[in-house]
Amino acid sequence: MIDEKLSCLNALRVGHSRGRLAPNKPCLLLAIICEIQSGHITTPTVAINDRLISRYFDLYEATTGQRQSANPQLPLWHLKSDQGPSGPLWKPLFATNIAPLAPQLGQPKTITALRELFTEALLDPELFKVFQNSQKAYDASALLITNYLYDDQYSQPDIHRYLTSALDSSEYEKHPEKLIGNVRDERQQQARSAAFRALVLEAYDYRCAASRLRYITPDYRYLVEAAHLIPFSESQDDRPTNGLALTPNLHWAMDNHLISPGPDHKWHVSPSIDRLVTDNSWLLELDGQSLILPRSVRWQPEREALAWRMDHLQR
Repeated sequence: MIDEKLSCLNALRVGHSRGRLAPNKPCLLLAIICEIQSGHITTPTVAINDRLISRYFDLYEATTGQRQSANPQLPLWHLKSDQGPSGPLWKPLFATNIAPLAPQLGQPKTITALRELFTEALLDPELFKVFQNSQKAYDASALLITNYLYDDQYSQPDIHRYLTSALDSSEYEKHPEKLIGNVRDERQQQARSAAFRALVLEAYDYRCAASRLRYITPDYRYLVEAAHLIPFSESQDDRPTNGLALTPNLHWAMDNHLISPGPDHKWHVSPSIDRLVTDNSWLLELDGQSLILPRSVRWQPEREALAWRMDHLQR
């Protein structure tokens, strides 16, 4: 039986776009559910951070096939007009100097403008408790999709695929020690891969561990990728300590054993690379450079994984 506290999700004040229900609020709530399940939102006070906004963009794209028109400031602002089981469903926590003016404020035009007004909001505490339960999180997701996203122009298979992967991977994000061992099936493999990517990129703050480059596009795509140190085919190890965040070109170079991070936390370049060829400078300049490490010791790469990379550097 569906928890009656979820009945408030049947009455969202959802606008219309091109003759259909707008997906903004449902996608934001689905993003919040995913973040609660993955352990990144642990109290009813929700931070309007890059993770949540990126998750919203992902869900909006899965729903509509479009990403650049997601406009996260719309649901983050207008969700305050809806009611939860014990009070306002969503209550922006405005800065002290702004709070008295809040009733007169108009809708922010950009996410940057919105975050200048508030960077946290209070989700109805009773609804938060419901979203913490994994089965009820699935029920809430199904209810939101059924009520607002079942439309011929929306992609239900993509929505379900994304949510299945996100909710399955949440257990691994909360318990990364489980990200090692043989994979049973494709669904588990997808969940583990999603958790590996999320944990590695966040550990490195979306910054390349070699080039130091960090870039997030306006529609929240990341420049870096999550790269295994010991390949998964050999290690069956998706723990973030077996990974680095790298730009695609340097991910390719490491996978082809042209560069390697060493146990000395330095980058090493294969002696097989011709030092006299100018076009090779983008690799050669890494030689001896420090490996960028996560701030948390918990996520720093294992010495054995770094040693494996050094042992396989082309000689």
